[in-house]
Amino acid sequence: MHRIQQRSRFRRKLLAWYKTSQRILPWRQTHDPYAIVVSELMLQQTQVERVIEKYQAWMKRFPTVRSLAGAPRADVIAQWQGLGYNRRALYLHRIAKTIVSDFGCVFPQTVDELVQLPGIGRYTAAAVVSFAYSAHEPIVETNVKRVVGRIFLGYKALLHAPEERLWRVAHELLPRDRRSYHFNQALMDFGALVCTAKRPRCEICPMQSICASYPDILRARPEQLRVKKPVYEKQYFGHPRRIWRGKILAYLHSPNAKHGATESAIGKAIQNDFSAQRLPWLRSVIFTLVSDGFVQYKGKRVVLFKT
Repeated sequence: MHRIQQRSRFRRKLLAWYKTSQRILPWRQTHDPYAIVVSELMLQQTQVERVIEKYQAWMKRFPTVRSLAGAPRADVIAQWQGLGYNRRALYLHRIAKTIVSDFGCVFPQTVDELVQLPGIGRYTAAAVVSFAYSAHEPIVETNVKRVVGRIFLGYKALLHAPEERLWRVAHELLPRDRRSYHFNQALMDFGALVCTAKRPRCEICPMQSICASYPDILRARPEQLRVKKPVYEKQYFGHPRRIWRGKILAYLHSPNAKHGATESAIGKAIQNDFSAQRLPWLRSVIFTLVSDGFVQYKGKRVVLFKT
């Protein structure tokens, strides 16, 4: 099949599928760039189901970029609790302060300007201009990589495909009319609901006749279905350091640590078998939180950074 014909058929099939199968998500009910930035940072490395409730609570607590910019850092982190990767909350706070102070509360409308903001990369910037401003801009995130890569490159080639090649294919696929907003949303939904990571639902897939992976993908080994190589995280007492960071912050936000806590108290709160021999390790984890601006020392107590 000719490449242009194949891509035209893919657009038609995808948009037809989307009309009847799209997910109803709260951040799709708005074109407010602030709300879309919030949703995109929350969705990084976090499942949609976990994000929905946290997104709604966040928008109730900080409904505008100005309200977020004026909030104490501790309140921002507290509102983020439960999502993990707490650095994203600090990015949001810094973004809000920058938008208020440097842009008069108006978000930039181009990818080049948006990627200058803290915590915003190429995908997030593209998502904002596409979903807030309906710009003709492709997006490439994990679901999109999987769909585009499997259908147009083949699942065996996907693991080794350069990122720039996937962006190029996504750009070539993008409709040249006002449907690009729905097309980008459809790509993500298709990857989440049909062309899934571990068990693609090829039996119901409308792309069988144009997919470079079908039917061989039905016999693929799990490691062949990855979009990217797994990243190993060093373990400390059964968890990577980021998990212990999250546990420390969760404890410091609890009523039991209203006025902060000593290192020993923190250790006993986050580990049932904590001992004094682990204090140097615990202190090294706390220092990373100090460096990132989450906590500070006041005497011998660790307290949340308030400003």
